[in-house]
Formats: sequence, structure tokens, C-alpha cells
Amino acid sequence: MNTPFYIFMKLLPKNAASRAFGALTRLRLPVISKVARNAFAAYYKLNMEEAEYPLEHYGNIGELFIRHLKPGARPIADSEIVSPVDGVLSQTATFDEKQELIQAKGKTYTLKDLLRDDEMAKRFEGGAFATIYLAPFNYHRIHSPVAGTVVGASYCPGTLWPVNVGSVERVEGLFCINERLTSHIRLDDGSEMLVVKVGATNVGRIGVAYTDELLVNAGKLPRDCKRYDWKPSKEIRVEKGGELGRFEMGSTVILVVDKKIRERHPDLFKSRLGSAVKMGEAL
Repeated sequence: MNTPFYIFMKLLPKNAASRAFGALTRLRLPVISKVARNAFAAYYKLNMEEAEYPLEHYGNIGELFIRHLKPGARPIADSEIVSPVDGVLSQTATFDEKQELIQAKGKTYTLKDLLRDDEMAKRFEGGAFATIYLAPFNYHRIHSPVAGTVVGASYCPGTLWPVNVGSVERVEGLFCINERLTSHIRLDDGSEMLVVKVGATNVGRIGVAYTDELLVNAGKLPRDCKRYDWKPSKEIRVEKGGELGRFEMGSTVILVVDKKIRERHPDLFKSRLGSAVKMGEAL
């Protein structure tokens, strides 16, 4: 556990370093920004054929990272629940009495610790979860996995460890200590889903499409609290596949569904375990 990299990351002021790195990626410096953009695209082999604009349109790495797709690049499946992102579905299970989620082999954490809200966790007793990891080469916009209404959101302040395989296997309670922003969606039949967006090292900013008030790791949200709750002032409808938010570098999405949804779809997430998923594909 005490590898040089782990010790370095433990001592590193990860939030401050991530904000500084993020600021650099958003600068438009003559020549430098374009060279860095091109190097990033080449190193991670980004598929620019599906991007809304050609590589030259994006002024820096930051703009490239949150690029939109061409219309129709991600068909939305005819199923109740679809993947909200491109990534790998790394973990899934139904909740037992402890409401434990699997982080990695031999490592678990609880839903109440993830949400920092015991009452909210109880609403999802008997439900299920899925963890989807996004690599740097993935498309990093986040979309709604269902049609419904955003009834609230919450921000949990925290640190910004990397969320790669090495960190997930080593850092205890990683998803409960990293910053996260959760969207709470209610379906028309009253069933509920949470889309938990987890930040990571390097930028760590997470934004949502339905309000400008919530932007993680940007100095806009209080950090001296366990949890900050946000409620909409008017109804916010989201369509299945509609844009919900974005990662500005990072990270991981954890989907949590309630017992109603799990009972309607007893095999939800299971067939995609360990496989790559695309936004809009059936889960």
C-alpha cells in the first residue's frame, strides 16, 4: 500500500492541484494549447469521427474533453434504462440488508456513506447499483439513463484521488471520500434513481445541465459541510438520453435504482458486467 506513488498522492494537495491543472487545460495559449490538444488526442486515440466538430475547432484540452457528439452518434435504445455514459461497467449487485456496494475485490462501502444521508439510503433498500468507469479517451458528457423529473441534487465535499483500477483496489472507501455530485431522478410511476458522479484527480470539476449553481471543485459550493442539498424551483424534466451533466476530466458514475425498478428488471446491469458500454445502450 505504501508505494512511492501512494505516498506522493496522499501528501499532494489534490483539490488545489486539480484546480490548477484544470485552469491550465482551459487556457488558450498561442501554439502551446494547440500542441497540447493534438498530443492529448493522439496519445488517447480519441475518435474524432464521432465528435461534433473536427479537432481543430477545440481551442484547448479542456474544450476537447467536454466535446459534444454528432447528432445521432449514440442511438438511444428502446428500453426503460440506458447507459448514461461511455465506459466500462465494472461492478454491479443488488443490495442486501447492509446496503453494501462493491468497490473492488475484498473492498465494499455502504450506500449511506456514499450519500452521507441515512434517510435517502433507506429509500433504496432492496434496490441495485452499477459502477461505470470512464477512461480519458471516453466521451465525457453524462446523460439521463431514464425519462423522468430531477427532484433534487446533492454535493458531498471531499478529496480527489485517482479512480483508476490501481486506486480503486487500494484506497479504502474511495468513492465515499472523493467529491461527488448526485442527481435524484423520479420516474413517472414514482420509482427513483440516483446518478452519482464521482470526481477524480486533475480538474475534478463536475457540472450539471439543469442548473449553473452546481459546479464541483470550482469554489462555488460550500466545503465546510458534510452534504449540500439543492432543490429545483420549478419542474425539471429529463428525457432518456438527454444531457444531464459533464465531467471535466474523470471519472466514475454510480447508478442506484430502487426496489421497484429492480423488481421490474431483475437482470438489470448483469449482462453488461465487465464490458464496455456506450451512452444510450440498454443496461
